[in-house]
Amino acid sequence: MNTKLFLAGLTLASSIAFGAGPQFSIAPGIQFGATKYDTITNFSFNLLGAENQNMSGLDISLVGYRKINGNFSGVHFPIFGLEAFRVGGNMEGVSISLWNDIQGNLNGGTLGIVNTVGGDSTFNFGGVNYVEGRAMVQLGLVNYSQSVGGIQLGFVNATQNLDGIQVGFINYAANGILPVLPIINFKKSF
Repeated sequence: MNTKLFLAGLTLASSIAFGAGPQFSIAPGIQFGATKYDTITNFSFNLLGAENQNMSGLDISLVGYRKINGNFSGVHFPIFGLEAFRVGGNMEGVSISLWNDIQGNLNGGTLGIVNTVGGDSTFNFGGVNYVEGRAMVQLGLVNYSQSVGGIQLGFVNATQNLDGIQVGFINYAANGILPVLPIINFKKSF
């Protein structure tokens, strides 16, 4: 019991002395070292999840729900892989989670069962990859992006604007050689 109090006190003291972070969180709202309105600048360990304004650094969770209301820069992973990771702004770095949901642009990569990106994306690896903007690399069972500038490799690939290549069982590209092709599809050049 004394060790837990010591760690909580040390975390609180470092928060007062150096700004928000490192953070230890039991669950969203039960956080030591920072609140959901703070920016974490180095390390966060979360048992069942946490919520912060911005985060840069190493973010480790056990399981649960991790939410960054603003921007994230760094590496995020849950120890057991059972987590939803949400970023309300842009992300630079890597996240490994069951569900990665980036509302802004992703400059880095996500690995998960489901990866959703509200802006442009560099790299997604998962079961379902959905990008509302431009994707460079999507590797998964089902891949969708409004625009593809690199490669989609999966069972089903779909895009409105293909400026790269699709490899899969079913490939849909509105501007492809044909709109739907098996095995491979690319942009028609005329």
